[in-house]
Amino acid sequence: MTPAARILVCGTVLVGLSCPIARADTPARKDGHRQPPAPKAATTEKNPQNHGVETVMVTANRRSQDIQKVAGTVTAISAQTIARQHLDSAADVAAFAPNALGYNFDGRLRPRYYIRGVGNGNQANNAVGAVAVYADDVYLNSLAFQGFPLFDQAQVAVLNGPQGTLWGKNATAGAIQFTSHRPEFGESGHAQVDFGNYGQKRGELVFNTPVVKDRLAVRLSVRDENQDGWAHNLYSGKRVGTFGDFATRFQALWKPTDALEFLLNLHVRDMQGTNVPYYSARGTSVYSPLVIGSRDHTNTNVNGRQALVSEGVSLHTIWHPGHGLTFTAITSFDNAERRVSGDGDYTPMEYSRSYDKLHPTQVSQEFRLASDPRRRISWIAGAYYFHENLNDSYATATLPPGAVTTPTIIGQPAWAGTHYTQTTDSFALFANTTIHVVKWFQIAGGVRWTHDHLHLDLDSRQALYPVSFAANPANWWNAASVGSGIATIDAYHGARNWSNVSFDVEPQFLIAEHQMLYVRIADGYRSGIFNTQITPNPVNRGGAPLQKAAPVSPETLISYEGGYKGSWFDRRLMLSADGFYSQYNNIQTSWTATDAATKATVLALTNAASGKSYGGEFSFQARPVEDLTLSGNVGVLRTEFTRFAAPAGTTGATNLTGNEFARAPHQTANIAADWDFRTPIGNGSVGTRWNYTGHYYYLVSNETASALQQRAVWLGDVHASFRPGNSRWEISGIVNNVAGARYLVQVLPYSATSQTFTYQYGASRMFLLSARADF
Repeated sequence: MTPAARILVCGTVLVGLSCPIARADTPARKDGHRQPPAPKAATTEKNPQNHGVETVMVTANRRSQDIQKVAGTVTAISAQTIARQHLDSAADVAAFAPNALGYNFDGRLRPRYYIRGVGNGNQANNAVGAVAVYADDVYLNSLAFQGFPLFDQAQVAVLNGPQGTLWGKNATAGAIQFTSHRPEFGESGHAQVDFGNYGQKRGELVFNTPVVKDRLAVRLSVRDENQDGWAHNLYSGKRVGTFGDFATRFQALWKPTDALEFLLNLHVRDMQGTNVPYYSARGTSVYSPLVIGSRDHTNTNVNGRQALVSEGVSLHTIWHPGHGLTFTAITSFDNAERRVSGDGDYTPMEYSRSYDKLHPTQVSQEFRLASDPRRRISWIAGAYYFHENLNDSYATATLPPGAVTTPTIIGQPAWAGTHYTQTTDSFALFANTTIHVVKWFQIAGGVRWTHDHLHLDLDSRQALYPVSFAANPANWWNAASVGSGIATIDAYHGARNWSNVSFDVEPQFLIAEHQMLYVRIADGYRSGIFNTQITPNPVNRGGAPLQKAAPVSPETLISYEGGYKGSWFDRRLMLSADGFYSQYNNIQTSWTATDAATKATVLALTNAASGKSYGGEFSFQARPVEDLTLSGNVGVLRTEFTRFAAPAGTTGATNLTGNEFARAPHQTANIAADWDFRTPIGNGSVGTRWNYTGHYYYLVSNETASALQQRAVWLGDVHASFRPGNSRWEISGIVNNVAGARYLVQVLPYSATSQTFTYQYGASRMFLLSARADF
């Protein structure tokens, strides 16, 4: 993230309270990776003379900078904000940024992010997002790695707009960076327990200690969370949406000399639970209104289960060879296994059920060399390599009467399954230069070359009619449980190569001591991919599928931005504003439609020829009096497909030119207030935060259907904390969705088979009480 980016982090602010952010004292990488901050990195700086807004230091351009001097919209979320807001999941952070959305559609298994209307609508497990996600400087490609819980975080930064040279590929919308607290050369730590409604129970333990004075320090962070679901399954009588999520991180920082350091990061996660509650609503056609029911009850004949286990390791090496140079190497390995089984129709009838087992493994290596940032001309150059091996097996079925939990049979028994292995090898070279031309003008620019090689081995099969199963097939998803004939309906064994050159240019003009104007021209690149969602033909079983495996071309986006950043009244008011216009080509988008012949629902990953988006983002942070902090932001957005023809063979509109992008609300807004108070018996804080998301469409197709549109919604919280005297104890609490708004986060399109829409609610009103002890 560029220094401008990070700087803007709070400038774009944050809805977040005082928006204190971790200070990074070492350069970050211009391609999206960031050099770890120095051991004492991580504070905001108050102005002791005027008690104005804290100075936030960021490394968005891999250079430590005041956030108000960074070109672009960046939102920084500090450790204090994360703690006060009791943020739990990675996807929660997107709501803090203007023109950004983040959702956990399947619990924490598959988060999705959208920035400026650009995101990931692809349901497949090999999907790559348009928002690049980094955790402790390591790019996480698979969705299975991206829904982790937040604990012991120093900072989260959200960058709006394409980040092709800063963050590499798959950042056409932007990037999000999660940064953990690093080990420190001093004794510290804390223990915390939380309790709330719906069976919320959480525990967190952090222990930091030096092993060798000023040379070796270690930090252990552990978090365990359990929660009951808010809905009951009327069919089974069991709760839906329950989960347990355990995660731990061990770090060791070794500085054999003042010029050399190594940071080892080991992390493990184990999440087990039931599927999130989905609800179904009857309809007569795709244009039927969505009549939603109680959020407290769902009704499905299949008790879904989900599990995710992951582990990883990274090693950061930083060496200062002299002459102001800094060499950085980042080596990482991550592995996960995810299993999900459940209903496919979310009704008490046996229309369909689904099963999926995903196993992604990734390895990455980056080398970077940076010059002294204080020179008139400074530069950063490096190379990056990424390898991923992804195995996925999924199946769908309709079981016969008498099989596992099947009450009745709707239609004929059926089975279909697909297995594929996709390998990805990606290489990149990048460079960035900043030239301080005169005191009031500087210009930065970068370039990145990326080459991707993807190989897919896919086989998809379908059971022939009449379909039979082994007696009571508990493992129905295994082809060995199918007693009747099975035919191969699709096979793909091949590879594709794609290359891209991305660039950015950022002129900056200092029009006064604390006032800056900037221009930013940047582009982004999302790698090509294979469509792996094979749709069997429900009528001609064993014949050609309705949707086959095929490569989908890369997408690109170029953005033209201009903005202002400045401080007023002795830094009591910080302002930032950004206007943008983007041209979007070869857009990777999911098209959902009904097959004209069979009336089956088809999910097709395809390329829309072109589109555009434009709008603006404004943020402020103010400290009118010493103990009161006000902050907020507003995003305005308009999107349009300028050329988009629907895939052949589907019903509905055949030309989507002029339609809006999916999940692209016209307006977003955040407003927050925090007051710190002092009493004779201790100090505390109270605050509130409100987030507004305007109307948007769920899909790029069928957009006249009211069922596939999300209404505007306000969500708010109130939070408070108190620390008696100078003790090490603190108690705090929060009520989320304090107004009890009932809102949706997902609607799946009308199914002609079950004649239903399927939808998912957002969280209901939830409260949490917390006790923390520092040591």
